[in-house]
This record gives sequence, structure tokens and C-alpha cells, in this order.
Amino acid sequence: MSLTQKVRSLSCQILTLAHGQWIRRGGRVQAEWCDDAPVTREGSLIFFFQFLEAGGRWEQLIKNIPLRYQSNHASDPRDVIGTIFLSVLNGHWRYVHINSIRGDGVNPDLLGMGKTVSEDVVRRALKKMDEPTALHWLETQNREAITPILFLPWILDIDNTVKPLYGHQQGAERSYNPHKPGRPSHNYHSYFVANLRLCLGVEVLPGKQHSAKLGLPGLWRILDGMPRTHWPSLIRGDCAYGVESILLQCEERGVPYLFKLKHTLTVKRLVQHCLRQSHWEEAGEGWQCLESVLQLKGWSRARRVILMREAPAVAPVGAQSRRRKDYLHPPLAQGEGWDPKASPWSGRIAVLVTSEQRAGGFPNAASVKHYRQRADAENIIDEIKNQWGWSGYTTQKIGPSRIMASFIALILKT
Repeated sequence: MSLTQKVRSLSCQILTLAHGQWIRRGGRVQAEWCDDAPVTREGSLIFFFQFLEAGGRWEQLIKNIPLRYQSNHASDPRDVIGTIFLSVLNGHWRYVHINSIRGDGVNPDLLGMGKTVSEDVVRRALKKMDEPTALHWLETQNREAITPILFLPWILDIDNTVKPLYGHQQGAERSYNPHKPGRPSHNYHSYFVANLRLCLGVEVLPGKQHSAKLGLPGLWRILDGMPRTHWPSLIRGDCAYGVESILLQCEERGVPYLFKLKHTLTVKRLVQHCLRQSHWEEAGEGWQCLESVLQLKGWSRARRVILMREAPAVAPVGAQSRRRKDYLHPPLAQGEGWDPKASPWSGRIAVLVTSEQRAGGFPNAASVKHYRQRADAENIIDEIKNQWGWSGYTTQKIGPSRIMASFIALILKT
């Protein structure tokens, strides 16, 4: 029996490690160290590889690789994709880091690979792939992996993030870059299944194409490839998505939405008017909400909006300054502490627009809760950028960057 077969046989029996002893279903297994056997610091990956083998996802991915070589001395496409797979799982973010796994003699065998290839082979392979074909291949694999669980109600989070660039890359343009102003960048328009941290897809666009509406074609292409019964129950987004063109697209397709509005002059007037109202509803966790109707300039019709604010707090710290929240004490009387002329409070009120009507849609308190939970999308993007390689794997051509971004999203979901 080979080492790989022994490791697989042992890992099938192992359930947990308790008090220094391995526990299995039939009793206890005595585990001893073998100084002569090859080992790897990524030994826990074997459990993930068994999951891939049980579901057949790895073989399905390898079977349709859009990569063909003519030379008899060329690398096996399975080795190329497997090397990328191992690189991402090891937390790399640059192609040069691939050299650190060249000596791994255990994990490649578990994936059925003959060997790991060099960083140059990986870069040339990504350039060799036809970009539309490769993206369609990854999108198909992505959809087949996630569609079986989307028959349950779920929420879709859409957002855009900036990837700074430091060389001469295709599509590297100077535009909106909050963390490094003036630095050329790419824009990643991404779509996530809320709470499950599953990435439906990503569109990599040049630096000046940061407008939210530019990422919608990719989203509709993904949703159109799924059954209507598997579409999201709600689409959430920040103030970049609260524009007429995006609202109309959602309404035409019958997809409920919940977006935040920018504090334009008309929205500020609505906030000032609603601050004088006394029928604010409790939305839980120290928040209040109020429903209204608004039609901005450029909108084709009036839409339902929901204002959300923190509940009035107690224990003032100082004159005209923020109040310290203390929910253990009774709140202030209605209207007290909410002077419409006090600018600090006006800036802390969010205005949400939704297509759901009060009768058949979400109650106001539920809408407030749904939008507050959208903050987790920022954590997902931060994790996939800084821990899974979205901020790296950069080449001069934008095509390989798009393929790698979609490949990382697929690995994250798997």
C-alpha cells in the first residue's frame, strides 16, 4: 500500500483528537511518528481533498480545462490547474510564491497530479487560455457547485472593491482609490450569497469603470443561467447602487432590492421633515425606523423609502456633542435630543429605498435589520482580498487577472 493510500485510509478512520489519542468509530488508534515518511505542513488539506473527491468536484473541474498543448514535452493541464489550486490554498498572492510548493511530495499526489509546475508555466498557461472560454468554464463550474443549495430563500450582496496596481498592467487607470489616491487600479465588481460567504462571481474591470451599473451585466448573466426558483429573495447594496438605472433593471426582472440612498438635497429635506415626526417605530437593537415615499429628480416614479436612525440615547457627554448610548436606562421622550437643526444627528440617519411594498414585502424593522447585516459583505471582501489572493496574482494582461479572480472565487466557495 502506498503512502497516499495509507494516509487516506487513516484519515477516513480519524474523527477527532482528544487527550493525545486519536478516536475513531471502532475504538482507538495508536498514532506514531515516522521520521522516514514524507510530511507536509499543509497536512490538513487531505480532509478538503477527500471532500472534493466525494463530491466529484475536482474531477469535474479537470475534465473541461480549456487548455491544450501540442508539444510532447509540455506540462499536463491537470498539473497546471492543480499547482494554481495548491498555491491559493497555501495563502499565496504572487506567482513567485509557487516556488515554495515545488518540493511538496504529498498533496500533489492526493490530487492525482504528476508534479507541480513552475511559476512561469502557470503564467504562460493563463495567457494561452482563451479568456471568454476560460471565464465561461469557471462560471459554469461555479454555478454547478452552488445552484443545488439556492432553492432556499437567500439574499444577494453586491459590492465593488479597488485593487491597487504597481506596474504597467492593462486596464491600470487612475480613478477612485480611497486608500491610495492617485494609484492606478482595477475594479472588482463582486456578488456574494449573504451569510454563507459564497461568491457567485466577479467582474474585473479597468480602474475608471468603477460605476456600480457597469457590474450589473455580469450579475444578470449569472442569474439568467439559474432557474428562476433559485433567484435571490432580495438584492442589497450601498449608496452606489441606489440610482434609477439599477432600480429599473431590478424592477424589470422582478427582483426585490434594498439599497441605500446618497444624501442629496432632496433626501436631506426628507430627513429634516421626518425628524419632526413622532411615530418612529422600534427596529430593535437600539434602532428606529420611519417609512415614507420619495421621488428624486430623474426617477420615473415615487418609491418607498425607509429612514433608519439610532434610538435616542441618554447620558449626554457635552453640549452639541454625541451622546453615549446606554440601553440599560429608559430612552428620552419622543423628539427630545433630535433637533432637526443639529447636524451631527442628520448625518447618522440612513435612507433606504426598496421595491417591496409594506403589504406584501418586508416590514420596516425587518428591512432595517437586513441592511445592517449587509456590513458582513465588507468582511468577506476584506478576507478574499487579503487572505485569498484577490489583491495579487497580477500580470501585464488583464485577461489572466480575470481568470485568477474567478478561480479564487471558485476555490473560496468550494
